[in-house]
Amino acid sequence: LGYRVPQFIGNVAHELLKQSNRKSFKSALDAGCGTGLAGRFLRPLVEGPIVGIDLSKKMLELAAQCTISKGCGLKEESNEETSERSDQKLYDHLASLDLETTTLDDLMS
Repeated sequence: LGYRVPQFIGNVAHELLKQSNRKSFKSALDAGCGTGLAGRFLRPLVEGPIVGIDLSKKMLELAAQCTISKGCGLKEESNEETSERSDQKLYDHLASLDLETTTLDDLMS
């Protein structure tokens, strides 16, 4: 895939992390997560939960299968850095919501 936005999101998040002088983010919200491509770049930067939200349940089904080294429509990676956590799911929670009409109560239930 020639789609570069997910990696761009990861690069920007990494720069923000460096500027904050922190080792990692405590959590992240991936609004419009689609198949989970950005989660692959966010997971190494987030120590806590990553929540993915998308309107499409089919996209969320694909995102639920993603790990750091496989899925998400990207080539499978196999290097030492990712092998320890290669089976770790990218998202701790996935929800099908329309962000234009979603309320805070919807997110908390």
